Amino acid sequence: MNLTPTEIANKIQEISGLDIFKNTRKKEYIELRALLGHLLRNKLNMRWRYIAQFYIDNGKKYDHSLAIHSCRTYKELAKHNPKLKEMENMFTFKSNLNYDQIDKCYYLENKVNNLNNKINKLKQKLNSPIYKLLKDLDEVYLDELEERLDIWKKSLEWKKNLK
Repeated sequence: MNLTPTEIANKIQEISGLDIFKNTRKKEYIELRALLGHLLRNKLNMRWRYIAQFYIDNGKKYDHSLAIHSCRTYKELAKHNPKLKEMENMFTFKSNLNYDQIDKCYYLENKVNNLNNKINKLKQKLNSPIYKLLKDLDEVYLDELEERLDIWKKSLEWKKNLK
């Protein structure tokens, strides 16, 4: 059965009774985060930045270098705490999960959200009173309008400098 990162984290928290996303440096939390990082990297083949983003999304201050360090220290931590190895063995994984595709979907989803935000801002501008005044203006008058607006803008700057 393929597990998602959230399911793995929830299972670790359920087994340990600890909130692994709590911003603390206590040893038991560090060990559990190392276990999670190890599983995400070595079993799900997640990239470092997405592991870090997963922690951040769950409220933990984290970055990719911390993900690398945590994953590298897992083997040493597991030597001194056999419960970590027991927990690791509770998880089984299929090898056909492709997190690069999931990462790309996450990227594209964010891009769509950003574009939607830009569209909404443009719609707000289109609903402005000035735009409504100008949208029906004949193109013949656009050059004259631009020239007059430029003069008006310069006069505002001049008045501002006098104050």
